[in-house]
Amino acid sequence: MKTAFVVYCSPAGSTRHVAEVIAASLKENSVTVHTLDLGSAADPAPFVEQLQAAGEGGCLFVGSPVYRDVAVPPVMAFLNQLPPVSGLAAVPFVTWGGATSGLALWQMGQALQGKGFVLAGAAKVLGIHSMMWNDDSPVGQGHPDADDDRQIRELVDRLAQGNASSLSLDTLDGLSAEDSGEVRKKLDGPWQNVPKTIDEEKCTQCGTCVQVCPAGAVALDPLPVFGATCFDCFNCVRECPESAIASPVNFEVLHDKIRKRAEKFNEKPPTQIFV
Repeated sequence: MKTAFVVYCSPAGSTRHVAEVIAASLKENSVTVHTLDLGSAADPAPFVEQLQAAGEGGCLFVGSPVYRDVAVPPVMAFLNQLPPVSGLAAVPFVTWGGATSGLALWQMGQALQGKGFVLAGAAKVLGIHSMMWNDDSPVGQGHPDADDDRQIRELVDRLAQGNASSLSLDTLDGLSAEDSGEVRKKLDGPWQNVPKTIDEEKCTQCGTCVQVCPAGAVALDPLPVFGATCFDCFNCVRECPESAIASPVNFEVLHDKIRKRAEKFNEKPPTQIFV
């Protein structure tokens, strides 16, 4: 591997952390690294052009948090819009909040293979559940931790040294046949957003919600307006300094559901590399 491309979406920060560990490990292996945060306003075109020009010595690392058992829309939109390639390696990675990692890795791997990439490896990494920021003991608390980072560095070292072969897509589906079938029904359906309301008396039109949105889905007109690209990361709700954005979500009930799903799936190991 001579050149690596690391692209990710990270509303709550866990996926960014893993992307930074990957990038640092690649540089330690004397690999040239290009990064793209899909939550920024950066134009992806130059990144994609460099990726196309990389040839067989290039590798794309693409990361997403797991939301509703699948990869988030900005990541899938990026993958679906990539031009076909030949011979390039790819490594999907996800961060998940301890309930279930779902089909996100398989979904991303399928999209990558469809563009002509060879799956050289993959990773799932446990992180704090993004919807439990207001809970005293959230599922996934303390993660990603030092051992999670160690496993990611191990994956990168093996890939950078050429100690990997093509990975089977089926390896990335860790669900039961029944659960996998149910999740696959979601893949082609529309993303259903939770409605959000603005308290006009509290809102100061500060623009924080616009700045923290990783999907460019919020605009001030003059109060916040939510567009079709919203995928319910709830950054706007979490980061609003005036608590002016509300939703019908009952967080006490939601947290109970998350814990029950974590008990049901009991996914082991919580962090895992595939190579």
